[in-house]
Amino acid sequence: MPQQAKRYSRVARVLWATFVMNLGVAVLKLGYGIWTHTLAVTADGYHSALDGCSNVVALVGITLARRPPDDDHHYGHQKYEILSAMGISFLLFVAAGQLLFEAIERLGEGPRAVHSWWGYPILLVTLLVNWGVFRWERRVGNELASPILLPDAEHTRSDMFATVGAIVSVAAVGAGWQWVDVAVAGLIGIVIVRAAYGIIGGAIRVLTDRAPIDASEIEQVVDQFPDAIQAHKIRSRGTGDQIFIDLSLHVRPDLSVKEAHDLSHEVEDAIRERFPGVRDVVIHAEPEGEH
Repeated sequence: MPQQAKRYSRVARVLWATFVMNLGVAVLKLGYGIWTHTLAVTADGYHSALDGCSNVVALVGITLARRPPDDDHHYGHQKYEILSAMGISFLLFVAAGQLLFEAIERLGEGPRAVHSWWGYPILLVTLLVNWGVFRWERRVGNELASPILLPDAEHTRSDMFATVGAIVSVAAVGAGWQWVDVAVAGLIGIVIVRAAYGIIGGAIRVLTDRAPIDASEIEQVVDQFPDAIQAHKIRSRGTGDQIFIDLSLHVRPDLSVKEAHDLSHEVEDAIRERFPGVRDVVIHAEPEGEH
Protein backbone atom coordinates (compact mmCIF):
# COMPACT_ATOMS: atom_id res chain seq x y z
CA MET A 1 0.00 0.00 0.00
CA PRO A 2 1.46 3.45 -0.94
CA GLN A 3 2.61 5.64 1.94
CA GLN A 4 -0.13 8.23 1.35
CA ALA A 5 -2.84 5.55 1.35
CA LYS A 6 -1.49 4.16 4.62
CA ARG A 7 -1.60 7.64 6.13
CA TYR A 8 -5.26 8.15 5.22
CA SER A 9 -6.20 4.66 6.41
CA ARG A 10 -4.60 5.33 9.77
CA VAL A 11 -6.34 8.69 10.14
CA ALA A 12 -9.66 7.05 9.26
CA ARG A 13 -9.18 4.33 11.90
CA VAL A 14 -8.52 6.94 14.57
CA LEU A 15 -11.60 8.91 13.53
CA TRP A 16 -13.87 5.85 13.56
CA ALA A 17 -12.71 4.83 17.03
CA THR A 18 -13.06 8.41 18.28
CA PHE A 19 -16.58 8.61 16.84
CA VAL A 20 -17.70 5.51 18.77
CA MET A 21 -16.25 6.83 22.04
CA ASN A 22 -17.72 10.30 21.54
CA LEU A 23 -21.12 8.79 20.86
CA GLY A 24 -21.02 6.79 24.10
CA VAL A 25 -19.87 9.81 26.11
CA ALA A 26 -22.64 11.98 24.60
CA VAL A 27 -25.35 9.45 25.49
CA LEU A 28 -24.21 9.34 29.15
CA LYS A 29 -24.05 13.12 29.52
CA LEU A 30 -27.31 13.86 27.72
CA GLY A 31 -29.11 11.14 29.64
CA TYR A 32 -28.04 12.57 32.99
CA GLY A 33 -28.51 16.21 31.95
CA ILE A 34 -32.06 15.70 30.65
CA TRP A 35 -33.00 13.53 33.63
CA THR A 36 -31.88 16.11 36.19
CA HIS A 37 -32.53 19.25 34.07
CA THR A 38 -28.90 20.27 34.62
CA LEU A 39 -28.21 22.71 31.81
CA ALA A 40 -24.41 22.57 32.04
CA VAL A 41 -24.33 18.77 31.76
CA THR A 42 -26.82 18.86 28.89
CA ALA A 43 -24.64 21.48 27.19
CA ASP A 44 -21.61 19.26 27.72
CA GLY A 45 -23.56 16.37 26.20
CA TYR A 46 -24.36 18.43 23.12
CA HIS A 47 -20.68 19.29 22.89
CA SER A 48 -19.76 15.61 22.92
CA ALA A 49 -22.47 14.80 20.37
CA LEU A 50 -21.01 17.52 18.19
CA ASP A 51 -17.61 15.86 18.55
CA GLY A 52 -19.18 12.76 17.02
CA CYS A 53 -20.72 14.80 14.20
CA SER A 54 -17.35 16.41 13.50
CA ASN A 55 -15.81 12.92 13.28
CA VAL A 56 -18.32 12.04 10.57
CA VAL A 57 -17.55 15.27 8.69
CA ALA A 58 -13.84 14.49 8.97
CA LEU A 59 -14.34 10.95 7.66
CA VAL A 60 -16.14 12.31 4.61
CA GLY A 61 -13.26 14.73 4.07
CA ILE A 62 -10.68 11.97 4.42
CA THR A 63 -12.53 9.80 1.89
CA LEU A 64 -12.45 12.63 -0.66
CA ALA A 65 -8.91 13.78 0.16
CA ARG A 66 -7.36 10.34 -0.36
CA ARG A 67 -8.32 10.32 -4.03
CA PRO A 68 -5.17 10.55 -6.23
CA PRO A 69 -4.42 13.44 -8.59
CA ASP A 70 -6.42 13.43 -11.82
CA ASP A 71 -6.78 15.53 -14.97
CA ASP A 72 -8.78 18.18 -13.11
CA HIS A 73 -6.85 18.14 -9.81
CA HIS A 74 -3.16 18.02 -10.63
CA TYR A 75 -2.13 18.56 -7.01
CA GLY A 76 -4.51 15.96 -5.61
CA HIS A 77 -7.59 16.43 -3.45
CA GLN A 78 -5.95 17.21 -0.11
CA LYS A 79 -7.81 20.49 0.37
CA TYR A 80 -11.02 18.55 0.91
CA GLU A 81 -9.44 17.70 4.27
CA ILE A 82 -9.18 21.43 4.99
CA LEU A 83 -12.79 21.99 3.94
CA SER A 84 -13.78 19.30 6.45
CA ALA A 85 -11.95 21.22 9.17
CA MET A 86 -14.01 24.28 8.24
CA GLY A 87 -17.14 22.14 8.46
CA ILE A 88 -16.16 21.20 12.01
CA SER A 89 -15.79 24.88 12.92
CA PHE A 90 -19.24 25.63 11.49
CA LEU A 91 -20.80 22.91 13.65
CA LEU A 92 -19.03 24.37 16.67
CA PHE A 93 -20.45 27.83 16.02
CA VAL A 94 -23.97 26.40 15.71
CA ALA A 95 -23.64 24.48 18.99
CA ALA A 96 -22.22 27.51 20.81
CA GLY A 97 -25.11 29.72 19.66
CA GLN A 98 -27.66 27.17 20.86
CA LEU A 99 -26.01 26.79 24.26
CA LEU A 100 -25.76 30.52 24.85
CA PHE A 101 -29.40 30.97 23.84
CA GLU A 102 -30.52 28.25 26.26
CA ALA A 103 -28.45 29.77 29.08
CA ILE A 104 -30.07 33.18 28.57
CA GLU A 105 -33.50 31.57 28.36
CA ARG A 106 -32.91 29.67 31.61
CA LEU A 107 -32.14 32.94 33.45
CA GLY A 108 -35.79 33.95 33.12
CA GLU A 109 -37.20 30.56 34.08
CA GLY A 110 -35.77 30.23 37.59
CA PRO A 111 -34.37 27.08 39.28
CA ARG A 112 -35.03 23.78 37.52
CA ALA A 113 -32.00 21.53 38.00
CA VAL A 114 -32.01 18.74 40.60
CA HIS A 115 -29.00 17.10 42.18
CA SER A 116 -28.00 13.44 41.87
CA TRP A 117 -24.84 11.71 43.04
CA TRP A 118 -24.85 9.70 39.82
CA GLY A 119 -23.52 12.79 38.08
CA TYR A 120 -20.03 12.46 39.58
CA PRO A 121 -19.10 8.95 38.40
CA ILE A 122 -20.72 9.54 34.99
CA LEU A 123 -18.80 12.75 34.36
CA LEU A 124 -15.52 11.40 35.74
CA VAL A 125 -15.69 8.38 33.43
CA THR A 126 -16.41 10.58 30.40
CA LEU A 127 -13.56 12.90 31.42
CA LEU A 128 -11.11 10.00 31.45
CA VAL A 129 -12.36 8.79 28.06
CA ASN A 130 -11.94 12.28 26.56
CA TRP A 131 -8.45 12.60 28.04
CA GLY A 132 -7.42 9.32 26.40
CA VAL A 133 -8.97 10.31 23.06
CA PHE A 134 -7.26 13.72 23.14
CA ARG A 135 -3.83 12.25 23.86
CA TRP A 136 -4.23 9.61 21.13
CA GLU A 137 -5.51 11.99 18.46
CA ARG A 138 -2.83 14.59 19.20
CA ARG A 139 -0.03 11.98 19.11
CA VAL A 140 -1.15 10.48 15.80
CA GLY A 141 -2.00 13.93 14.41
CA ASN A 142 1.50 15.23 15.15
CA GLU A 143 3.08 12.07 13.78
CA LEU A 144 1.15 12.33 10.50
CA ALA A 145 0.96 16.15 10.44
CA SER A 146 -2.78 15.74 9.84
CA PRO A 147 -4.80 18.98 9.46
CA ILE A 148 -7.93 17.05 10.42
CA LEU A 149 -6.77 15.07 13.49
CA LEU A 150 -5.04 18.00 15.17
CA PRO A 151 -8.09 20.34 15.18
CA ASP A 152 -10.30 17.40 16.18
CA ALA A 153 -7.96 16.75 19.12
CA GLU A 154 -8.31 20.41 20.16
CA HIS A 155 -12.06 19.99 19.92
CA THR A 156 -11.83 17.01 22.28
CA ARG A 157 -9.65 19.00 24.70
CA SER A 158 -12.24 21.76 24.84
CA ASP A 159 -14.77 19.06 25.72
CA MET A 160 -12.59 18.10 28.70
CA PHE A 161 -12.74 21.65 30.06
CA ALA A 162 -16.48 21.63 29.53
CA THR A 163 -16.79 18.38 31.50
CA VAL A 164 -14.83 19.84 34.42
CA GLY A 165 -17.27 22.76 34.38
CA ALA A 166 -20.20 20.33 34.34
CA ILE A 167 -18.83 18.58 37.45
CA VAL A 168 -18.62 21.96 39.20
CA SER A 169 -22.19 22.66 38.12
CA VAL A 170 -23.47 19.36 39.58
CA ALA A 171 -21.81 20.19 42.90
CA ALA A 172 -23.23 23.73 42.83
CA VAL A 173 -26.75 22.46 42.18
CA GLY A 174 -26.34 20.15 45.17
CA ALA A 175 -25.41 23.18 47.28
CA GLY A 176 -28.44 25.11 46.05
CA TRP A 177 -26.53 27.49 43.76
CA GLN A 178 -28.65 27.15 40.64
CA TRP A 179 -27.10 30.21 38.98
CA VAL A 180 -23.81 28.37 38.69
CA ASP A 181 -25.45 25.86 36.34
CA VAL A 182 -26.46 28.66 33.97
CA ALA A 183 -23.08 30.38 34.25
CA VAL A 184 -21.15 27.19 33.47
CA ALA A 185 -23.38 26.48 30.46
CA GLY A 186 -22.58 29.96 29.15
CA LEU A 187 -18.85 29.41 29.69
CA ILE A 188 -19.01 26.12 27.81
CA GLY A 189 -20.56 28.02 24.89
CA ILE A 190 -17.66 30.50 24.97
CA VAL A 191 -15.11 27.64 25.05
CA ILE A 192 -16.73 26.16 21.96
CA VAL A 193 -16.59 29.51 20.12
CA ARG A 194 -12.88 29.83 20.94
CA ALA A 195 -12.16 26.36 19.59
CA ALA A 196 -14.11 27.14 16.41
CA TYR A 197 -12.12 30.31 15.76
CA GLY A 198 -8.85 28.40 16.15
CA ILE A 199 -9.88 25.72 13.68
CA ILE A 200 -11.27 28.05 11.03
CA GLY A 201 -8.22 30.31 11.30
CA GLY A 202 -5.86 27.45 10.50
CA ALA A 203 -8.05 26.27 7.62
CA ILE A 204 -8.21 29.75 6.07
CA ARG A 205 -4.43 30.08 6.18
CA VAL A 206 -4.12 26.91 4.09
CA LEU A 207 -6.92 27.75 1.64
CA THR A 208 -5.41 31.20 1.01
CA ASP A 209 -2.00 29.58 0.34
CA ARG A 210 -0.17 31.19 3.22
CA ALA A 211 3.47 30.07 2.98
CA PRO A 212 4.06 27.15 5.38
CA ILE A 213 7.87 27.54 5.12
CA ASP A 214 9.72 30.84 5.34
CA ALA A 215 11.72 31.58 2.17
CA SER A 216 14.84 32.34 4.23
CA GLU A 217 14.86 28.76 5.55
CA ILE A 218 14.88 27.40 2.02
CA GLU A 219 17.67 29.83 1.11
CA GLN A 220 19.75 28.38 3.96
CA VAL A 221 19.48 24.94 2.37
CA VAL A 222 20.53 26.27 -1.06
CA ASP A 223 23.52 28.10 0.45
CA GLN A 224 25.08 24.72 1.29
CA PHE A 225 25.87 24.18 -2.41
CA PRO A 226 28.84 26.20 -3.81
CA ASP A 227 27.59 25.89 -7.40
CA ALA A 228 24.19 27.33 -6.46
CA ILE A 229 24.72 31.09 -6.52
CA GLN A 230 21.31 32.23 -5.36
CA ALA A 231 17.72 31.07 -4.95
CA HIS A 232 14.90 33.49 -5.71
CA LYS A 233 11.20 33.51 -6.54
CA ILE A 234 10.78 31.03 -3.69
CA ARG A 235 7.20 29.99 -3.10
CA SER A 236 5.59 27.37 -0.90
CA ARG A 237 2.04 26.33 -0.13
CA GLY A 238 0.15 23.51 1.54
CA THR A 239 0.26 22.09 5.03
CA GLY A 240 1.43 19.08 7.00
CA ASP A 241 2.92 16.48 4.67
CA GLN A 242 1.35 18.07 1.58
CA ILE A 243 3.72 21.02 1.00
CA PHE A 244 4.67 22.14 -2.50
CA ILE A 245 7.71 24.34 -3.22
CA ASP A 246 8.91 26.02 -6.39
CA LEU A 247 11.92 28.29 -6.88
CA SER A 248 14.39 29.65 -9.40
CA LEU A 249 18.04 28.77 -8.91
CA HIS A 250 20.97 30.81 -10.22
CA VAL A 251 23.89 28.50 -10.98
CA ARG A 252 27.43 29.01 -12.22
CA PRO A 253 27.25 29.95 -15.93
CA ASP A 254 29.96 27.44 -16.88
CA LEU A 255 27.88 24.44 -15.74
CA SER A 256 26.61 22.11 -18.42
CA VAL A 257 22.92 21.34 -18.73
CA LYS A 258 23.47 17.94 -17.11
CA GLU A 259 25.49 19.46 -14.24
CA ALA A 260 22.78 22.06 -13.63
CA HIS A 261 20.16 19.29 -13.75
CA ASP A 262 22.08 17.15 -11.25
CA LEU A 263 22.58 20.15 -8.97
CA SER A 264 18.83 20.82 -9.01
CA HIS A 265 18.16 17.24 -7.89
CA GLU A 266 20.71 17.57 -5.08
CA VAL A 267 19.07 20.78 -3.88
CA GLU A 268 15.66 19.12 -4.09
CA ASP A 269 16.84 16.14 -2.01
CA ALA A 270 18.34 18.50 0.59
CA ILE A 271 15.08 20.44 0.85
CA ARG A 272 13.08 17.23 1.30
CA GLU A 273 15.49 16.08 4.01
CA ARG A 274 15.27 19.41 5.84
CA PHE A 275 11.46 19.62 5.55
CA PRO A 276 9.92 16.11 5.72
CA GLY A 277 6.43 17.43 4.88
CA VAL A 278 7.48 18.52 1.37
CA ARG A 279 5.76 16.45 -1.29
CA ASP A 280 7.07 18.12 -4.44
CA VAL A 281 9.81 20.62 -5.36
CA VAL A 282 10.00 22.36 -8.74
CA ILE A 283 13.35 24.06 -9.47
CA HIS A 284 14.07 26.26 -12.49
CA ALA A 285 17.85 26.46 -12.98
CA GLU A 286 19.27 29.46 -14.85
CA PRO A 287 22.82 30.77 -15.33
CA GLU A 288 23.96 33.57 -13.05
CA GLY A 289 23.33 36.91 -14.73
CA GLU A 290 20.31 35.60 -16.71
CA HIS A 291 16.70 36.36 -15.74
